[in-house]
Amino acid sequence: MIAIICIIAFSFSFGFVVGTWFKAAIYDNQPWEVFRWDSGALGYRRVPMGAMLGRNDNVLMGLRMNSEQFPAEGIRVEGGK
Repeated sequence: MIAIICIIAFSFSFGFVVGTWFKAAIYDNQPWEVFRWDSGALGYRRVPMGAMLGRNDNVLMGLRMNSEQFPAEGIRVEGGK
């Protein structure tokens, strides 16, 4: 009985560690970009590295995608609010 509990605990721990590693390797290494609202240009502008973001800034975080790989008919954006 104790052996089964140990195997289950080890399996869970191993899965958690592997999942955390995959998250760091895949999600965190994407080419993310940060944009801040610029009322002078009436649009979002890319924020340079090292810039400070304020508490009341309107900020977007985006992921650059290669649109040349999209199908010829395009991709419909769905979901969101």
